[in-house]
Amino acid sequence: MALLGSRALDIEVNTADFCLILGYLCSPGRIGLIEAQIPEEKAFMFEREFPDEEYYPITQGETTGGYSMKRSHQLRIYFNNINNCPSVLLPFLGEGNTSYVRRINKGKFVEKIVRDYGFHFGEYQNVAAIRAIVSRLHPANLTDFDRGYNL
Repeated sequence: MALLGSRALDIEVNTADFCLILGYLCSPGRIGLIEAQIPEEKAFMFEREFPDEEYYPITQGETTGGYSMKRSHQLRIYFNNINNCPSVLLPFLGEGNTSYVRRINKGKFVEKIVRDYGFHFGEYQNVAAIRAIVSRLHPANLTDFDRGYNL
């Protein structure tokens, strides 16, 4: 069951480029954080879909500027660096913040790689486990994963 609705955005590329991107994300020091910000009243949905995964609760109410707080799930990948970033990934990178140079805001993509490819919310990623899943699901594209990892 998907956590995000039909309006959530994905990174739609062919399988070879998808595996290249996964390898790139796994490269040491690349990802600073895979973050889930979840509205407090929807936390049960996140916990059901991603048991034992980290998330930050979003308190309901208004910001100091009088705006409503976020009301939907926010899934992001923050980058420590984007050195040698594959050109296929560049259009999907948004601005970072004071701690990270860039980020991916495509929630459906983040949901997919955590749910189906062994990534985890938080800072630590088990590269060997992710690579094994890619090898099982896309054996013809393991070289693409490795190429992305080595960029």
